[in-house]
Amino acid sequence: MLSKSSATGLTAFALLVVPALANAQSVEQFYTGKTISFVVGAGAGGSYDVYARVLANHMSKYIPGKPPIIVKLAGGVGGGIATAVQVEHSVPKDGTVMGMTQNTNVTSQLTEQSVAGKYDVSKWRWIGNIANLRNMIAVWHTAPAQSLDEAKQKDVIVGATGRNSPTFIVPQALNVLLGTKFKMVLGYNGVADLNLAMERGEIQARGASWISVVAQAPGYITDRKLKPLAVDGLTRDPLLPDVPTLVELAPTEEQKAAIRLISGANEFSRAAFLPPGTPEDRVDALRKAFDQTMKDPDFLAEALKVQIPIEPTDGASLDKLAKQIVASPPSAIKLAKEVLGD
Repeated sequence: MLSKSSATGLTAFALLVVPALANAQSVEQFYTGKTISFVVGAGAGGSYDVYARVLANHMSKYIPGKPPIIVKLAGGVGGGIATAVQVEHSVPKDGTVMGMTQNTNVTSQLTEQSVAGKYDVSKWRWIGNIANLRNMIAVWHTAPAQSLDEAKQKDVIVGATGRNSPTFIVPQALNVLLGTKFKMVLGYNGVADLNLAMERGEIQARGASWISVVAQAPGYITDRKLKPLAVDGLTRDPLLPDVPTLVELAPTEEQKAAIRLISGANEFSRAAFLPPGTPEDRVDALRKAFDQTMKDPDFLAEALKVQIPIEPTDGASLDKLAKQIVASPPSAIKLAKEVLGD
């Protein structure tokens, strides 16, 4: 029979050895028999949903151990902030949970007092960005204003998910930059809710990416029911070459600088990430799997079928860019806050 001191010693030894054995597992051994949860901070049917599912359908085969990836939609109310906080703080940090949240959250931690300190995108382990999408503001065909000049004279009711969402940020920036009269109604749970609200006449305009219209409501385009007025990006949207960017519309050089900071979030448009503290070998494995997926013929064929553009950025580049954004000078952050009305 072991003495009390011997038993205590063995227990302490076991506590040291078990984690060591776990860490000694290869990536393939770890993922074999497991499932990866892909938590997406957006509602059903929008472009976040579409992109996440297409990625999940093909990325597993490139991950050692081939764990299936299950998409879990967390809803877009509040701009997906809850997902940003959840994946950073509340999920296992072992590589079994990936996240994708609304790209504006990359800069919201700098520009929105309500979310400051709740998460830090410079500490996230970015896997990769599937496409660089630009957000926009578009008016319904029955809206009282059908141009930016008209929107300076007439109120237009705009639906949005929350202050940290591009559905709010683009029209809000135009209100500050140009004096438009977009009146925001917050609390919608993603693009599907916004589309339904427009059809019912509750709202007269909405934001998000133009690809969300292409993917979910192409009839709005063919029937000319939705008209884009401006996009948020460092360059014009290839799908909307005649629609100006916020940078182009900003009247002063100082405001243009602030918009460039805000628009930096577009580089993370449909990006997947892991929580801080995820083991480095699993980060590397998922990044390699992502990069391979971006070249996979079946993945590209499905993307073409559902009409989503693919313009990938690797995880290491996103890591570097996130750190640069978070380290932006106070003067640029101050101007960005003023543009966003914080």
